[in-house]
Amino acid sequence: MENKPEIYLKRAWGLINEVEKATDTFREQAIQHDAQVQEDQPLVGSLVTMFRSAGKLKREKGSLLRDLELATSEISKAATLNPDAVIRTNSAEFDIVTLQATTLYLRGQIEMIWGKPERAKDIWFQSVNLREFADPHYMLGLLYEDEYNPKEALNHFERCLELDPDGDLSVPALREANAMRNYKKKFRGSWPLFGFMFFFFFPVAIVYLVVKYK
Repeated sequence: MENKPEIYLKRAWGLINEVEKATDTFREQAIQHDAQVQEDQPLVGSLVTMFRSAGKLKREKGSLLRDLELATSEISKAATLNPDAVIRTNSAEFDIVTLQATTLYLRGQIEMIWGKPERAKDIWFQSVNLREFADPHYMLGLLYEDEYNPKEALNHFERCLELDPDGDLSVPALREANAMRNYKKKFRGSWPLFGFMFFFFFPVAIVYLVVKYK
């Protein structure tokens, strides 16, 4: 007997939930990896530790992404049968587009933890273009803040607050939005390096000052 679309969506939702929980552990493992790399230990021992930990993180990332691909496949099957299919859980009602956007959000999270921030940014934009919700906007705000781009960061923090004004991210988003409104540029480079270049490579020093004044 052919499965109903809701069955595919429930299986996808189960995979999404498992990935969401596993992502917290994945983040902790990445933090531990960074701490191990920074520890003061013999070079050979440090390299062995680093490569073992990095290999484990790569495998874990692959496992999480495969689960999300499987969830995406289940969502696509449901959409083929009924594009308007929805499932109801204890927390909310989810349609196909919302589930697709959620899988993209989690992919961005995984890429941000162990990958490239620019790739995570692209994925989060894909997520909000499908269906807007607060979480990817908050993460985009943090990325733009890290890039010293207060205008774009503020836009995303404010949008996060608009979408979920009293949610879990409302307080940190409010705090970050306020910080971006009061953002002041300053020199973020190395003063000793600037001083050296000022005396020996004056034109380069001026360029360095401009680039590092963020």
